[in-house]
Amino acid sequence: MSSPAPRPAPEAPAAAWRAWRRAMRREDRRARRAVPCGHPVLRRGYHGPLDVLERRLASGDGEVLKPGPGARVLRLGDGLVLKHAPPTRRLDPRDRLGRSKAVRSLLAAEALARRGFGVARPLAAWSRPGGGSYLLLEDLPRHRPLHQAVLEVRGDERAALLAAVAATVRALHRAGVAHRDLKPSNLLVDLEADDLDLRFVDHDRHRFLPVATPAVLARRDLAALHAGLPPEVRAAERLAALRAYDAAWTERPTWRRHVVPLLAEAAARRHRWRPRRLLSGGNGAALERAAEPG
Repeated sequence: MSSPAPRPAPEAPAAAWRAWRRAMRREDRRARRAVPCGHPVLRRGYHGPLDVLERRLASGDGEVLKPGPGARVLRLGDGLVLKHAPPTRRLDPRDRLGRSKAVRSLLAAEALARRGFGVARPLAAWSRPGGGSYLLLEDLPRHRPLHQAVLEVRGDERAALLAAVAATVRALHRAGVAHRDLKPSNLLVDLEADDLDLRFVDHDRHRFLPVATPAVLARRDLAALHAGLPPEVRAAERLAALRAYDAAWTERPTWRRHVVPLLAEAAARRHRWRPRRLLSGGNGAALERAAEPG
């Protein structure tokens, strides 16, 4: 992957951010143009036989991290994780254009890394006619999904973790990136690192924009993150994290414009770790009354 250009400082002029986002998008286009049509094999440091990896995944020769029925993920050992996305239709035109799900994920992961965000490094991506696509990733054995990591810390440590996540997501949106599947399971955390290490995964739905991520898309990312946190994360901790994301969102009338619809969308989601009660504790008019700041 190319070395990431440093992001402008948060207080940098808007023109500096626009120029930086344009430069990043130029690099994205250059990377896409380098992908051949058909069923290309993209290698980023792994040069072993791919058919061996496919057979191991098919036989379950490893630790199953995600069993399906959609994408299947297997930890193979030797620092490797393999993800298989089955075909959604017999003939997918994106495969003919060299844009399988695995290739899109690899390119998006590299685009995030160029922008200075942590990812599980992609090592290879390829597809098979009628057989879906494969993405080989570096293993991160010390990392665990955010919904698990947040339960392993308490008090000031949990507050620091949530604040770091909020600041990282704020930077992501300032960089013009909408994750669009920002469940806690797609944000990995290494609590043992000297400096907190956050890594994004699952990149095939990202949008890379020439402007800061609009509020409607930012709210969707935050709603997915909020809904997926376990109910043990208290309302006060969630509110503190929201202030760390953008303190202005906790003030009127911004609260009504952004946070009330955010809470409504979070309450409507069906994530596995959905809390029984969110900050609002209700829907409709009851949600809006209960969600008043202060």
